[in-house]
Order: sequence, then C-alpha cells, then structure tokens
Amino acid sequence: MPVASKNAFSSNSSNSPDSKGKTQTSDTAVLLVEDDGPFLEFFSTILRREGYEVLRAPNGLVALEIAEGRPDRSIDILPSDVAMPYMDGVQLALNLRQIRPHIQVRLTSAMPFQEISNQFGSELQPEFLAKPFSVSDLTAKIKTIVEAI
Repeated sequence: MPVASKNAFSSNSSNSPDSKGKTQTSDTAVLLVEDDGPFLEFFSTILRREGYEVLRAPNGLVALEIAEGRPDRSIDILPSDVAMPYMDGVQLALNLRQIRPHIQVRLTSAMPFQEISNQFGSELQPEFLAKPFSVSDLTAKIKTIVEAI
C-alpha cells in the first residue's frame, strides 16, 4: 500500500512554462495503470492535485483502449504496475511504444527489479519504481520525466 508523507496533498509543482514552452504539469498527460483500485485512486488523486492530466486504467487492455481512443492527444508518461490481469505492464509498455514511441515508461512492482528485468529483453529497459513507494517518490519521478521532455 502507498506510503503517504505529511505533505502528501500539498502541491509543490510549478505550472510555469519551462525553456521548451511546455508547462511542467498541466500540459503533461499521465496514463496510470494499476489493478489495485485504492492504489489507483490514491495516486491519481495525488497526480491531479500536482496539476497533471491523469488517465486511469485498471489493466493493460483498458490502457491500450484509452491510448488508441485519443490518437490526436499526447500521453507523455506511463507509470504501470508489472503484474496485472489480462496484460502485464511489460507487454503494455511494448504495445504502447509501437503506437506512441516517445512515451516515457516507469514500471512499478513489489517484485525484485532483477526478476522483472529478465522479462524485458533488450527491447525495453524502463526505469523502475519499487513498491511500496511514497507520494514523494512518485511525484519526484514524474517531475524528473517532465523536466526532461
């Protein structure tokens, strides 16, 4: 289950334009994929409060439907659980990269990274966020990605 910090619901993000003209949060779409309903709800609320556009999916199949249903709108970041029913996070990331090659993938799991990394092969080597993680861990990862894109 997520670890909340004392300032879990405070917003420290800036919505001012960066050097590329994109605002740091409000122009960033995050497709959050997690089969644990309370976890999905909690972190989508946090990311929305940070100013991100958050799309939620309980599994990889629904996430693909969301991505395919908005071909003219960006999806910048994919934080996804690895172990999910119907389609795991690794397969989801590979499928999404075919239709959205610039999507930034961050897989999450309670399993050890080495065990998960053996599933990737050379096609996908995303950054990893080990569960349980705190609100500040997630928001810092997302902010780092936004600053780089």
